[in-house]
Parts: sequence; C-alpha cells; structure tokens
Amino acid sequence: MSIPACVSATVATVLGTSCSEGNTVYTWSSYSCTSTPTGICDALGTNGSNIQVNLDPNGPYTLLWGSTGAWNVTAGQSVDVVVTGSVYGAVVNQNWPHYRNSIGVDIAGQTADGSVETITTVGCSAASACTNSLNGVSDVLCSESGPSTNCQEQASITVFNAYRATFDAAPSTSPYSLTVEIKLNGGTSGSASLWNLGTHLIPAGATQAGPN
Repeated sequence: MSIPACVSATVATVLGTSCSEGNTVYTWSSYSCTSTPTGICDALGTNGSNIQVNLDPNGPYTLLWGSTGAWNVTAGQSVDVVVTGSVYGAVVNQNWPHYRNSIGVDIAGQTADGSVETITTVGCSAASACTNSLNGVSDVLCSESGPSTNCQEQASITVFNAYRATFDAAPSTSPYSLTVEIKLNGGTSGSASLWNLGTHLIPAGATQAGPN
C-alpha cells in the first residue's frame, strides 16, 4: 500500500493517519495533555487542534511541532503534551528545540527555575535494535543548571548531536513505537517557553537534516 507524503497539518488531523518522509513512515494514534491550570490544555485545542505539525521548509525528514505560544508557562504553571504512534524506516532520532517565533523574535527558553524538556522515544530497545547508548531516546532539557545552548535558538542541529539516538531500521511489518513529548514547567518563580520542536527521524543513507 502506498503511504502518502506528510503534509503540514495539526495534531488533531494527523491522528489515525500515516504519512512518509522518504523511507521514514509515521502512524499517529493518540494525544494527551495535562496542565496546571487546565486552561493551558484547553487553549491547545481538542486533540491538539491548535498545535501545528508542519513540514520544515529548510530541511528534509523533519516535523515541526508547535507554532504556538499557548503552551508557554509562568511560575506555578506546567504542561505536558504527549503524542504517540509508530515509525519504521528511520535509523536516527534527534530533537531540535526552537526558540524563534513566527516574527523572527528569539524567546527565552526558561527563566529562574523554569524548564523545557523535549523527549522523543523510539522503541528500538524492545527489539534489541538500538545502536548507541541512548536506547532510542532523544531528550533535550533546558534548565537553569544545564547547558545554556539548550535554551537558545541554534543555527545548526549539530549543537544537539549529544542527543542523537541511533538504531537499526524497523521493517514495515514491525514498526517501532514512537512518542513525542513536550514538557514546560514554570517552577516556583520562573517561566518556560518554546515555539517549535523539530523532530528528525532520518532514514539510512539520507543526508543530515539541514537548518530549520
């Protein structure tokens, strides 16, 4: 069966569908959101209808999740967005958080004790198919005690190469589970902001995803 190419959409519209970026094939199955206050999840829409899932105009094998300020939080607030599905054909999982908004203004990833964490998990460990120590997980944490580069817009994905998980490609008959999670926490006195998360699920033989 032919898998259609991925197109720009929203989380709500991709649920229950499959799409391809070259040999990387995704199927998306569920969305959940928990937040304090609950109004943050409400603002993100039913099934994430206000969260964009856009193609990257500057690099292949990339999905940009977000294009919203509705999940940004201040002190005492938090939000945890999780989208689940499956993937086959890819051999690399790498995150690239973006802090430059639609009008080209850089935003602060966090202040004080706030934090932003972007986690994509490919279930290669269940198949004993992971090929580096990250076990399929690309986890980038922006916090007051971590690397400042994790909280700032970066011109190149190479800054995040330490979070580059690798694995053998799964066949179409036995795809890996895939989870995209975005967590923002304002802490007790801070804030947390994110514009987009770039997820890079790159197939074998493909060129490293370009700047976005």
